[in-house]
Amino acid sequence: MKKFIGIIILMLTLCVNNACAQEKGIASYYGQKAHGRKTSSGERHNAYGLVCAHKKYPMGTKLKVTNLKNGKSVVVRVNDRGPYAKGWVVDLSWQAAKEIDMLAQGVAQVTVEVMKEESDKKQ
Repeated sequence: MKKFIGIIILMLTLCVNNACAQEKGIASYYGQKAHGRKTSSGERHNAYGLVCAHKKYPMGTKLKVTNLKNGKSVVVRVNDRGPYAKGWVVDLSWQAAKEIDMLAQGVAQVTVEVMKEESDKKQ
């Protein structure tokens, strides 16, 4: 019985951790006019880089963003804050939006996952 309870607790812990590590919502992207403007991190926005804005993840966090319509993904680095509209989860650079094929629509339903650092994967 103790073994069974232990397995249930382990399974619940894994489920909670996975749920917290993934978000679903709307992605938008910065227009090319934002190229060169200062971001919240202090660096200049690079429309051709793989960067994004996110409300809560620390600057420098790498995120995998997947377009739910076509399954295309891109890994981006957080260097700005936002978006603040309800339901929006990430603002992508122009290049990142191009890679997941969302330029024509302007917005896309996406999942956002934190990419584990290599040192985290070994543990």
